[in-house]
Amino acid sequence: RKITIKDIAKNAGVSIATVSYVINKSRTVSPELTKRVLAAVEETGYYPNVNARSLKSKRTSTIGLIVPDNSNPFFAEIAKGVEDAGFDAGFSVILCNSNAMLERELAYIDLLLSKRVDGVIFAPTSLSIEPVKRLVDLGIPVAVFYRESGELDVDSIRIDNLDGGYRATQYLIGLGHRHIACIRPLSTETPSGQRVEGFRKAMWEAGLDCCNELMPQGNNRIRGGEAAARELLESGKKFSAIFSTNDAMAIGAMRALRDAGLRIPEDVSVAGFDDIILARYSEPPLTTIAQPKQEAGALAVQRIIERVELNHTDGPREFVLETE
Repeated sequence: RKITIKDIAKNAGVSIATVSYVINKSRTVSPELTKRVLAAVEETGYYPNVNARSLKSKRTSTIGLIVPDNSNPFFAEIAKGVEDAGFDAGFSVILCNSNAMLERELAYIDLLLSKRVDGVIFAPTSLSIEPVKRLVDLGIPVAVFYRESGELDVDSIRIDNLDGGYRATQYLIGLGHRHIACIRPLSTETPSGQRVEGFRKAMWEAGLDCCNELMPQGNNRIRGGEAAARELLESGKKFSAIFSTNDAMAIGAMRALRDAGLRIPEDVSVAGFDDIILARYSEPPLTTIAQPKQEAGALAVQRIIERVELNHTDGPREFVLETE
C-alpha cells in the first residue's frame, strides 16, 4: 500500500498539517516535532508526490536546458555548470540536444512546456528568435547563451566573440605568421561566425590576405576539423598557422597535420577557441581563447531562479563574461 501523509502523521503522533509544514518547509515547526516527523518519514519510506505539490505551488523545481550538441565537450562543460548549480539550489535539469536543428529546438520547447518547467536555459542554433519568443510569450523565464537579448524579455550570457577571434589572430600575427588559415564553423549565423569576423578584422589591419582557399568550413566537431585541415593541405596554398573557431576542430586539425608529417608548432602553429578540457591534454597543449563555461552555466541557473522567485517581474539583463 502506498504510504500517505496521513500515515506519517499517525506514526509521528502529530497533525497532518504539521507533517505538511515539515516536508514542504512552509512554516517553522519545533525541533522536537520536526525530528519526529523526519523519523516517521525514514521509517515508512514515504516519498512526497512531487506532481501534486507542483500543481498546488505552480512550480516544479525543474529547468530545461537546450544545447546544439551535447557531444561537444564545450556544451558538456556548460551542462555540468548548469546541473551542478541546479542541484545545489534544489532544481532538476532536463537536458535536450537540438542537434543544431531549428525544428528540434521547437519540438523540445513543446516537450519542456508539457513538463511545466520553471524556466529554460537556451543555446540557440540560429539567429531565429521564434523558439525564444514562444517561451517569452508564455511567461517562461529564459536565459540565453551567447546571444544578445535584443527586445525580448530574456537574460543573455555571452562573451565578445568578435574580440576573441581578433585577439587569437593577432597573437598568431605577433608570432610572425603572414599566411594564416581559418577553419570556419558550420554556420556563420552563430557566435562562432563572429569569431571569423574577428579573424578577418585582424588580418585586414595587418595588411594580410584572407583567401577562400585558406578558410575551409568545418562541422564544429573533431572530425570536421580534421577534414578541414586535410582540405588545406590538399589546396597547395601556403600557410604556417591555423585559427580554428572552436577547440574541437583545432584538435582534429592537429591530427591531420601530424598525419601529414608536420610538427606543431615548429611547422604549423594552431590556435583554438573555448578552452575545453581536452585542449590541455592534446599534444602539444592547445593555444586557445578561454571562456568561463561552468561559471556561465551557474550564472544562467541563478538568473532563472531569481526570475522565478520574483514572478518574472525582474527585467532582462545582459552579462558579458571575460575571455583569456
